[in-house]
Amino acid sequence: MKRKYFSALLMGALTIASVSTFTSCKDYDDDIDNLQNQIKDLASADQLQQKVTELQGVIATNSTNIKNVQEDVKKAQAAAEAAQTAAKQKATLEDLKKLLAEGDYASKEYVDKADGIIDAALKALETGKVDQLAEAVKKAQAAAEAAQTAADNAIKEAGKDGQAFKEAQAAATAAKEAKDALAKLQNSIGGGYSETTTVKDAITSIDVLLKADNTGLDALNTRLKVIEDALKSGDDATSLATRVENIESALKNIIGQFSTMVTDVQLFNIAKPNYTGFNSTLNFVQAAEQANVFPAEANVADKQLTFEKGKYYSGEDSLLIRVSPVDAELTPGSISLLNSQGKELDDIIDVKEVHRYKELLYGNTRAGGVNSGLWVVKFKAKDLGDNFKAAAETEVYGQPRSILYAVAVKNTYNTTDKAEEASTRRVTSEYGIDLNTTPAEPAWDFTVNETPIRYIHNRYVRTESVEWTDQTTGYYAKTYAQELTWLDNDKPATKVILTGDDQNAVDRKGHTTGDWNDGVDNRQAYTILAVEKGKPITIDFGNTARKGIKGFYVTLDEKFAQESAPSELNAWNSYTFENVGYKNQPAKLFEGNKGTITIKDMNNVKGDVIGFRVHAVNYDGTLTDPDGRSFYVAVGDVKTTKNLGNSDLTWNETSKKFESTVVLPADFSSYDFDGSYNWEIVGADESGNTPRWYDFTVKYYAEDGSEVPSLNNTVKSVKFILNNPMEFIDGATYNVTTTLTKQISTATAKVCTINASFTKKMPTDAPTFTYRDGFTKNPEYIIPAGGNYKVLASGNKGGTFDLRNILIINNNTTWNGVDLFDEANAGVFTFNVAGGTYNNGNLDKAEATGWRYIMAVNNSGEQNLVDNSTERTIKADYNYFNISKRKENGSWITGNFPVPSKSFEKIVYCSWMNTFELDVNKTDMKWSDNNKVTWKANPDANGTKLHFNKLAVKVKDINLLPVKTGVNGSTMDTFFASDALAVVEGKHGQIWTTSTDEKQINPYFSASIDATSITLKQISQNAIPSGVKGGKIWFDVKDCFGNVKHIKLDFQILSNGVDPARKH
Repeated sequence: MKRKYFSALLMGALTIASVSTFTSCKDYDDDIDNLQNQIKDLASADQLQQKVTELQGVIATNSTNIKNVQEDVKKAQAAAEAAQTAAKQKATLEDLKKLLAEGDYASKEYVDKADGIIDAALKALETGKVDQLAEAVKKAQAAAEAAQTAADNAIKEAGKDGQAFKEAQAAATAAKEAKDALAKLQNSIGGGYSETTTVKDAITSIDVLLKADNTGLDALNTRLKVIEDALKSGDDATSLATRVENIESALKNIIGQFSTMVTDVQLFNIAKPNYTGFNSTLNFVQAAEQANVFPAEANVADKQLTFEKGKYYSGEDSLLIRVSPVDAELTPGSISLLNSQGKELDDIIDVKEVHRYKELLYGNTRAGGVNSGLWVVKFKAKDLGDNFKAAAETEVYGQPRSILYAVAVKNTYNTTDKAEEASTRRVTSEYGIDLNTTPAEPAWDFTVNETPIRYIHNRYVRTESVEWTDQTTGYYAKTYAQELTWLDNDKPATKVILTGDDQNAVDRKGHTTGDWNDGVDNRQAYTILAVEKGKPITIDFGNTARKGIKGFYVTLDEKFAQESAPSELNAWNSYTFENVGYKNQPAKLFEGNKGTITIKDMNNVKGDVIGFRVHAVNYDGTLTDPDGRSFYVAVGDVKTTKNLGNSDLTWNETSKKFESTVVLPADFSSYDFDGSYNWEIVGADESGNTPRWYDFTVKYYAEDGSEVPSLNNTVKSVKFILNNPMEFIDGATYNVTTTLTKQISTATAKVCTINASFTKKMPTDAPTFTYRDGFTKNPEYIIPAGGNYKVLASGNKGGTFDLRNILIINNNTTWNGVDLFDEANAGVFTFNVAGGTYNNGNLDKAEATGWRYIMAVNNSGEQNLVDNSTERTIKADYNYFNISKRKENGSWITGNFPVPSKSFEKIVYCSWMNTFELDVNKTDMKWSDNNKVTWKANPDANGTKLHFNKLAVKVKDINLLPVKTGVNGSTMDTFFASDALAVVEGKHGQIWTTSTDEKQINPYFSASIDATSITLKQISQNAIPSGVKGGKIWFDVKDCFGNVKHIKLDFQILSNGVDPARKH
């Protein structure tokens, strides 16, 4: 039973899916997904057999050792059973026991079924016969049916509860899955044998076994770590791990070949404008070689290039292609050029190399990720004669036309290179490549670390310490050095001739002694190139359509090492270089256009200027320059990096700046520098903006805390300050950097990169507020708009609160030295009431943002917020002006930053009517003295008037009205006269009367009303009972805000000697 380890391995080999047994769960999931999608595309049984054979070789090599693993597992199980007291060991080994125990992850019959299918499938693949496979399947089918029957019976016997029932049910499920899978395979075999059908069905059947819920590999995901630990632990852990990894490597190789098959190829044409340097023309330069050996002296470089007269150089050119999937791997052998008739060019053009394109695309292009799917394919012409011409052009109606080619990529795996496999499937690009050849042109220019040589200093006229190098006579003749150029740069030669009729070179062509400007290759006035010790210095001649070189080497510029000669050259020779010819050490000869040199060590010298000379040869064997071209570098010590950490920038209310809460320690005393670059923000923030160097300031401090004017060796700490806080996102962290530099001659060498970061911390402090002494949530009365209390014919007025009259801020003291109620500081502290006003018919937040802290409350139509009853909440924000940048509703905004006050107070919008009431018992103006009406047998048609100037009223707390005009009267008539009150329709009209007990409309007197009085008229009736002594007068009034007050007045009924009415 313990052979399940090998069963899983062999089943995985056939289905190319068991790599996860030895790797992680995620690897298994990813690989199985890829394989299940791509295994269907296998063309034949031969291809599958090829994979199986490869894996069998690995397994055979390790078979003995794997058997030892079995034994080790058995021992581990036994050890687990014996070591019950060792908790940690018990946990690990019991897990392993569960994994391998009989009936846990597969029954013996189940494994045997899989083994039988595998063995029969392999034999069928070898012999081309399916009989043995069919027989094995029949036997397995019979066993599966028997297992199904046995399992069903076990369920019946187990009953409906207990562990036995669960186990029987699981066995029945597994048996049914096996039976169904084998039946499917039997049906496919019965339908006839074919390589593709039988192999695929065998794989499908085994895959079902592998993926069974309780027994398959999918169920092992949670247990893979256990078996990994067991296999890779113990006394021989290293050897076991190595053997497992050998198998894992082979399986991954097989999986990779199928999961990364190329499905699409395109010529790169998405860069418009195209800055890549690639196009769709393969242009191969050619050059007739002249006899030469480069370099002429054998000990100058590590090898020589030989050019022979009569030979031709055939050039190289590259294409940029894009393939899918992006993780597909290309090899030179998988690529060819194909015309529309299916003809390849392998006989005249080779694919020399392929590599991923790692440069950044820009312009109107996009590229990203680890693998972009972009590849550079370099082609090498083998024949540029008649065969090439025939492949490049054809005649159409007597006119030459370019033949177009596509890039073809093989998309199936092929290891045999047999001729019969030449028709391997291919994926092709569009047909857009044409061929061309042009004569090579001589090269001269190159770049050093991407800087063109024409912009890099040389000692054409003098050294940096003023030893003249261009004077052949006089005092400075001792420091003269020859600097040759071709008479005609378009006609270079293999040998330098300075005299006679065949002269081809001259010293400093076109130069006037001492002049810094004239002369071919005079670069005296340009700056020295700054480089770093230990970092490669790249020399690149490029590779245009026609120009390029066969090779080059680099030496020290010994002739011009004239500063305190020979001290300077001795110093250079004491340094250590890589790939440079110096101190009798040969240079490295670079074949091609590009190579690197390195300054490895400078014997503790902190900085120096060093000259190099580049000697190169053209494709045809001619020299690019008679004696090479020099360039000078300034090199400092190895550039280091210093990280200062992060500084929180908090708001300083006094200075009105964001600045470091605590200075960052920054000791620069150990660095040899004399300058630094501007501090810069590294990268754009979330809004896409990159603040500039002038948007923030860095201050430096000495050990005693005193400020240092600039960055130097005395600095011990730094502080960051934001000059333009609205350029920085609230709460965001910004990385900043600067570089310490050292001036070496005319070059600026980089000494150290300083990195730091700061976080913009928004303020959280705000003043508190409360009601002034004596005020409550029912504070002063609201003043109507314009101070006019007149009731409108329709709609209700709004009004305003002057919050300074009722509130105090910060306990009536200044906040950071500022009087927040001073009109000059209006808007700094803003009050608001949620749902406190109407805006365009909708409830909105009321705000006191204008001068004097006036808060407007707008009503809308007949709606009324000044209702003397609804309780609302006053809140406040302290506004930090022009410090914020934040995202609101998907847009970036800048401006003030409000911080809510921790205080809040309740408020009720009150009108003066809140405490308006009748004063019917007022001394000397009692209403009872003025409310009498007489019932008469013959009533007066005009009725009796009860005058409002006899009706006393009062408004409590009238002093709470800053403006009292119109509401400061003492009798009812004054309020009607100023329209501060208006009668409104009530329950029974504008005015009505009732009986004294208010239960019926008064049957004896009716009422009417105007601004001065109430008129009571007797209703026609023959008699009035003697018990009726009076009644009630009712009417409603409202103020300008829409508040309605119900008025109820008594009136007295007197009789004038009339007999009382009879009672019925």
